[in-house]
Amino acid sequence: MKILQISTYDIRGGAARATYRLHRGLRGMDQDCCMLVRTKETDDDFVSAVGQEQETDENAFFLEVPIQEQYINSHRTDISNTLFSLPYPGYDIFRSPLVQNADIINLHWVSRFQSPVTLKHIFALGKPVVWTLHDQWAFTGGCHYSSGCVGYQSSCKECPQLANDPFSLPEAILHDKEDLFQNANLTIVTPSRWMGRCAGESRLFKSLRVEVIANSLETDLYSPLAKEQAKKRLEIPNDAITFLFGAIDGTEKRKGFAKLIGAMKSCRQMEAFQELLRKDQLRLLCFGSPNDQLESMGIPVISLGQLDTDEEIRDAYSAADLFLLPSLEDNLPNTILESMSCATPVVAFDVGGVPDMVTDGVHGLLVKAFNTQQMGEAIVSLALDPERRISMGKACREKVTRDYALDVQAGNYLNLYDDLLHQDQPSKPNMKNSSGSTDGMENNATLPLPPTQSHLDTTLGPRFGTVYNDLLFQALKSYAPHVHNQWNMSELDRANRMGQIQRLTLLLKSCEVDRETRLQQVEELTTLLEACETDRAARLDLINSLVKKVNNKKVRKELDDCHLELQRRDSEIEGLKQKLHQETQRALLAERGSHALENTGVVRKAGKLGFIKLEKMDFLKNDEDEK
Repeated sequence: MKILQISTYDIRGGAARATYRLHRGLRGMDQDCCMLVRTKETDDDFVSAVGQEQETDENAFFLEVPIQEQYINSHRTDISNTLFSLPYPGYDIFRSPLVQNADIINLHWVSRFQSPVTLKHIFALGKPVVWTLHDQWAFTGGCHYSSGCVGYQSSCKECPQLANDPFSLPEAILHDKEDLFQNANLTIVTPSRWMGRCAGESRLFKSLRVEVIANSLETDLYSPLAKEQAKKRLEIPNDAITFLFGAIDGTEKRKGFAKLIGAMKSCRQMEAFQELLRKDQLRLLCFGSPNDQLESMGIPVISLGQLDTDEEIRDAYSAADLFLLPSLEDNLPNTILESMSCATPVVAFDVGGVPDMVTDGVHGLLVKAFNTQQMGEAIVSLALDPERRISMGKACREKVTRDYALDVQAGNYLNLYDDLLHQDQPSKPNMKNSSGSTDGMENNATLPLPPTQSHLDTTLGPRFGTVYNDLLFQALKSYAPHVHNQWNMSELDRANRMGQIQRLTLLLKSCEVDRETRLQQVEELTTLLEACETDRAARLDLINSLVKKVNNKKVRKELDDCHLELQRRDSEIEGLKQKLHQETQRALLAERGSHALENTGVVRKAGKLGFIKLEKMDFLKNDEDEK
């Protein structure tokens, strides 16, 4: 059979990864399975992205900006900040050869890709369609998780997640879905029993077949790594008890980060936990985009950021002694599957699809919903019991390899597909042959799959269409001041930038004047350099000529003789210098003696450097007179 998986993304986000794992599992069982997505990030040849045309429809802008961003996003209440998505517009893909040739169409997370109108076009083909629900958006008036509200069971009127909604937007959307999905050959699949109950109780799907088929993962990639080795890779002390927490967006209230902080505060009140902190034997390991208040937990934090490869994710789970999941609402979290596959036990609230995976006391500990004190006690009890953690880790690994391997999920889906095809076409023989391929069709399509051409369809459902103009007017009224404010800020920024441009222009002119002067100097220096280079070349030629002469034996002998003669003359000069020095010293001594005698009147100097003649001095005469 030809199977087509339709998803907004191929691997971006938990729902997309779950879809891609199903795709891989089916192809691993030799099934002709392809994916059709809005945004492709893998290099998988069996994944095709829509070739999006350049859209100029103003309705697309009105739907995506004033209504989605202003009317919805700007008027959310404090109950939830999880996605609330308008289902319009959508990409019309029903003419795609992949859709037309498929025997089974499996929808997944198609928000921001498909609208109720474009889905109706797919349903109108009459093919069996399976819709795997990764959240609640398919059967609500727009919220992806209802935060405990059960309005989807009736009308989604007076939605608690929207404030200032006079036109009851969620109610209109739910009515559109109900009207446009009528007579669809549709089967619902949910990964968890909790989501199955929600779908079965919803106004939209309560009359449809609902099956529970769990997600899967690559148990060969997510396999246990020795704790010591994993901790060493992440530079975590081997004796540190490590708690792992992760979230794509830690600020999303549904993820329960506030509850995790409360649980950690409870832990810190316990003496045993305080002792571990004093010994520096605790670490909190986190991945994704955690909340800014992470440091307030009082535990040394190691932030891993976004993990890009399966190996990095495996190392994080393997390095953890416990995985903490404080989610308030969740379907069948991939993070728990990944943790259990790496033999790391879990502490989580008993909500959503978590109890489908974690048996309390076997694979970890389940805590009464939102009881932070009990969660803190559960964390401390396992932190102090390494043998129990090891035992739980082994049980986790055994359960995942048994119940959540790719081929297990793919096999369950194949059984459902076969059943639907037999119901839809009872007169046709089983199309699956012994090799698992399809009779009369090649298992491998032409590769790579060409882009699927589509157009953005802004057609609205009947109920939403009746309130659209009024709702748009309301949205534009509140959007206009926002745009005006943005315009004023932009104009102010433009004025500041114009001032900067003017200053830079003046500086540039000044630099240009200086540049002319410097260019002239450069030219002069260039001319001088050229002259120097010419002189340098001449000197190099002279040196080369002298070197050649030096290398001549006759010239070398002459140079040696000259050198010896130079040494001899240097010796003679040195001797003469010494004689001159001696004579100079004698003359200086004589001159000093002459000066001394002259001062006493005893001698007369005869010539500048001549001999000294002693004569009869006046002082002798004076001496005689005294006598």
